[in-house]
Amino acid sequence: MTNTFGRARAVLAVGVRRRKPRCSGCHPRLLQGLLGVALAAIPLSAASAQVPVGLIGGIQRTNFIGGGSGDYTWRTAFMLGLMGDYPLGDTFSFRPELHYSNKGSAVKTELGRVSQAAFRLSYLQMPLLGQLRTAPGGLFRPHLYGGVSVGLLLRCRLAEQACGDIADFNQNRLELGLVMGSEVEGWGGALGVRYEVGLRPVDSTVQGNAIYNGALSITFRYLVWPRSG
Repeated sequence: MTNTFGRARAVLAVGVRRRKPRCSGCHPRLLQGLLGVALAAIPLSAASAQVPVGLIGGIQRTNFIGGGSGDYTWRTAFMLGLMGDYPLGDTFSFRPELHYSNKGSAVKTELGRVSQAAFRLSYLQMPLLGQLRTAPGGLFRPHLYGGVSVGLLLRCRLAEQACGDIADFNQNRLELGLVMGSEVEGWGGALGVRYEVGLRPVDSTVQGNAIYNGALSITFRYLVWPRSG
C-alpha cells in the first residue's frame, strides 16, 4: 500500500517539481526565539559562575519511524554542539545542550534495497535534560540522563530536491522529542549513547501515516570550562 512518503520514489523517477506555499510556521522569529532561550540556558557568563561547559559531538543512525515509514531505512548522520552542566547537588544536575543535528532516512527501492537517495533533514536542536550520576570520587562516573528536545528545521532535501518542492509534503518546522541516554565520565571527557524519538511528526499529511524522527547516537563530550590544573 502506498503511503505518504511512498511518493519519494516517484519524485525521484519522474523528476517532477511542484512549488507549494511556505508553511505558516516558517517565520524567522522562531529561530531568534530558540537562540534566545539557548543563550539563556548556556550563558556567556558561565566563566564567572564556574558552570562547566563542554563540546559534544556524535555519530548518529537516523530513521523515520511511525505508520508511514515502511519505505524508509537507516542512514548515518552526525551532531555537533555545546552543552552545559548546572549542578543541583552532588549527584543531580541540569544539562542544557545546543547543537546542529543531521537526521532523516534513506529511501528503499521497489525491490526493498537501499537507494542512493535519502531525506536529509538539518535541525538546530536544544535538548533540556536532567542528569543523575554517582557521587564524586573514583576514576569514572556513570551518568543517566533524560528530558525533552526542541528543534528548528533548517533544511530538508530529498536527493537534490528541496522538500518544499514536493507536492503534498508538508514538513513541520518545529520538532519536539524525548531524549534518553547514559555516559561514563573520566579525565574531563565522557563517552555515551543516547536515543531520541520524535513526538511531533515530520509530516502528517495522510491520517494514520505520520512519520517521526528517530536517532540512535554514540556521543563524546569534553569539558572546556573550567580547565583543570
